[in-house]
Amino acid sequence: MIQWRIVGTALALALGACEPSASLAPGVEGCILPQCHGNVEQIHYGGAPLACIDCHGGDPDANTKEAGHPTVTVSFNPSSPGGQAEGGQILRDPPLADLDEVDPVILQFLNPSDYRIARRTCGSATRGGGNCHTRITENSTLSTHATLAGQLAGGLYFGGLTDKEGRFAVRDFQDRYPVDLVGFIESLGQLPGDPSATTPVSPAAEAYYASFGQLCVECHLSRDGSAVPGKYTSSGCNGCHLVTDDEGRPRTADPTQERLEIGHGALHRLTNLIPDSQCNHCHHAHLHRGILIQGVRERSEPEGDAALGGPNRGIEDPENAVYWGDENYVRYEGGYNLYGKPAPFYVADEDGTNDVDETPPDVHFEKGMACIDCHTTGELHGSEHMAVRREFETRVRCESCHGAPGEAPIDPEGSPFEQSLSRTGGNADNSPVISLGEDGELVQRGKLDGGILHPLTQIARRVDPEEERYNPRTQMGCLLHAGSAEARAALAERFAATAPEDVDEQFPGLPEGAMLPADLGSRPGRTECFTCHNAWTVNCYGCHVVRDDRVSGYDQVTGIPQSGAVSTYAMSVVADALALGFGTRGRITPMVGTSIFFSHFDDQGRMVAEAEPLMTVDGFSGDGNQHNPVHHHTIRKVPRDCPGCHPRADGEDDNAEALARATGYGTGRFTFLDGTGRRHILDRLVAIDVDGDGEADDPEAIPLPELVYAVRPLAATTHMAITDEAGELGPGPLDLETINRMLSNPVVPQPRPAQ
Repeated sequence: MIQWRIVGTALALALGACEPSASLAPGVEGCILPQCHGNVEQIHYGGAPLACIDCHGGDPDANTKEAGHPTVTVSFNPSSPGGQAEGGQILRDPPLADLDEVDPVILQFLNPSDYRIARRTCGSATRGGGNCHTRITENSTLSTHATLAGQLAGGLYFGGLTDKEGRFAVRDFQDRYPVDLVGFIESLGQLPGDPSATTPVSPAAEAYYASFGQLCVECHLSRDGSAVPGKYTSSGCNGCHLVTDDEGRPRTADPTQERLEIGHGALHRLTNLIPDSQCNHCHHAHLHRGILIQGVRERSEPEGDAALGGPNRGIEDPENAVYWGDENYVRYEGGYNLYGKPAPFYVADEDGTNDVDETPPDVHFEKGMACIDCHTTGELHGSEHMAVRREFETRVRCESCHGAPGEAPIDPEGSPFEQSLSRTGGNADNSPVISLGEDGELVQRGKLDGGILHPLTQIARRVDPEEERYNPRTQMGCLLHAGSAEARAALAERFAATAPEDVDEQFPGLPEGAMLPADLGSRPGRTECFTCHNAWTVNCYGCHVVRDDRVSGYDQVTGIPQSGAVSTYAMSVVADALALGFGTRGRITPMVGTSIFFSHFDDQGRMVAEAEPLMTVDGFSGDGNQHNPVHHHTIRKVPRDCPGCHPRADGEDDNAEALARATGYGTGRFTFLDGTGRRHILDRLVAIDVDGDGEADDPEAIPLPELVYAVRPLAATTHMAITDEAGELGPGPLDLETINRMLSNPVVPQPRPAQ
C-alpha cells in the first residue's frame, strides 16, 4: 500500500473540516460557505471565472465535506525520512514512483497544478470559460525544471556511468512533437533503481550510482520540495507560482486551515510576480546562484576527510569571516536551520575587520532587480521541445539588455529579445518591460520593486569616441575581449593614429611601448562579459562522496530502500579562485570545479574504495577533472583588474598564483591525496609543457613563462556546445593559442574603487 503524507502545499481547501449545511442557495458553491472554506483567498489574480471544482474537482453542490470531497484512499503515514509533522496530513518526500500511481482524481484534489494532471487544470482549454495556460503547461511539463535531465546526465557522466547524452529523468517523459536538433531528445526514461542500464567504468562507479536516487533528485517540479526550512515548495506550476515561506507555515484566511501544519503555500493565491525567495527554495545549494547573488557563499567543511581517517584537510574559512546571523535562518529542531544547514553556515563577509566587502552582492540584486527581471517565461517554462541540458533553454545574455561592443544599441521594438523581455504586457499594468527613457537611454521596469526604471547601459555608446558617454576603459576592455572583428580592427586603426603622448589617456592599461596585435581584426573577441564583471568567483575543491553499506539508503525515485546510504561534503569552498575555460558558446568563461573523490564501506565496515577519483567514460580522471563553465551572478559595474589573467608589465609577480590558476595550469593551494597516495592538484585543468621538453610540467615547481609549448586538457565538462560559433573550443579548458595570448600580453594594473 502506498504510504505517504498528503500534500497541502497547493491548497488549504482539501484538508480542513466543515460542518454540514442544510441547503445551498442556487449558484453558491458549498466549498466557500462560512463554515467551510469561507474567506479563502481568490486563487487567480486575473479575474478568471474559476470555480473551486475547475481546479480541485469534487462536488460543489454537496452540503457535507464527505460528499463534496473525493474519497482519499491513501495513508497519512510517511514512508520517507523526516517523520510526521504534528497534525500534518501533508504529502512530503514521497517517492516519485508512488506519486505516479496515485489516482489522478485524488492528485487533482490535493494539488491541481501537479504536472501529472495539469493538462486538465492549468492547461485546460475548457475550464472556467476556457482559454487557460495550455501551451505553457505543455512546455513546462517537458522543461528541465520538470525532468532534471541535465543534472542527471552531467552527474552520470562525471561518475563514469554514461556519456554526455541525456537519457534519464525523474520520470518517463515523451516529446509528442520531437525535433532533430542538437540538445533535444524524443524521450527520457525514469532513472532506474540500479546501474544496470548504465556502463560503469569501475566498481567504484557502479557503487557511486546510488547517490543519484538518494541525493540528486530532490529539487525539480515533478514532486514537492523537502520538509526542511527553506525547501518547502509544491510540485508542478505551484512550485513557482504559489509562494511558500521558508518556514512553510500557512497564512491563509481559510478558517479550516490548521495554523501549525507545515508545508503549505503562504496564501491560496497564485502569482506571476515570483520573489527570489521562491527560486531559492531550489537554487540555493552548493554553487547555485540564489545565494551568491546576495553576496553570500557556503562555508567549507575542511574536516570531512579527516572524519574518515583520511589525510586530507580542506581550506579553512577566513579567521575573521562573518556569517549570516540567526535572523536569516528558521527555528528548527532546537536550533536554527536553512536549506538543511544549521547555523552558522553561510559566509556573508570574508573579513569583518576591514571596510571592504570581498564578496559584494550582484549589482542587479543590489539595485532591486529580481530573478524574473532577467529570466522570463520563454526560458523558465522551457521550449516546445524536450531539452537535455538547461543551456539549450537559457536565452538571456548580457547582450540581451546591454548590447554587444561594436554593434548598434538595442532597439526595444526590434530586438530578437523582444519576445521574452521587451514584450508588451510584461508588467501588470500592460506596459513594456524595456523602453526608452527620457534621456534616450534604454530602461527596464522592475517587476518586484515598484516599477523602478533601471537604466540599461548600452555598450555601443561607451566604446564609440564620438558618443557623449564614451569611456576609454570600457573601449579597451570590451573591444579587446568581446568586440566584433570589425570593431577590433577599428580599434587598432585608432590606436595607430593616436599621438604617443595621448596613448595613456585614450588607451589605458597598455604598458609603455605596447602595440595592439596586428591580427586584432581577424576574428571577434571570445570572452563573455561576465568573465571580467564577476567581481568574485566561488569555487569548490575536493568534493568527497561516501557510501556506507552498513546504513540503509532511500531511493527518492523508486521508494525502494537501498543497502548503502550516501553522504557528501565540500572540503574547500573559496571565493577568490578564478579559473578560466571555454563555455557553451566557445567563449572564455569562469569554470567551477567539483573534483569528486569516492569512498565506499561494505556491510562489514571494510573500505572497498578509498578516496578514489571518479573517471569519465572517455577517460578523464584526477587533478581538476570535473570543471564546468558558470555564470556566478556576482556582477559589478567595475570589472576585475587585468593582472588577474595577464602578466604585469612592471615585472612584479605578485599575481603569479592567480595567473597559474586562471590559465588552468594550477597551483599547490588546493590538493587531495587519494587512497593510492597520488596527490591531485584540484585547480589544474590542463597539462602544460612549459620548457619544451615534450613533457607536462609540475605547476608547483616551474612558474609560467611568457609562452608555453603544448597544452593537453585534463578537465572534463558536462556541458555541451550550443552554437556553431563554439566549434572545437567549447566547452572545456583553454587551448594553447588562448593561453599564450594571455601570457604574451602584459598589462598595467588599473586602480579599482572599493565596491
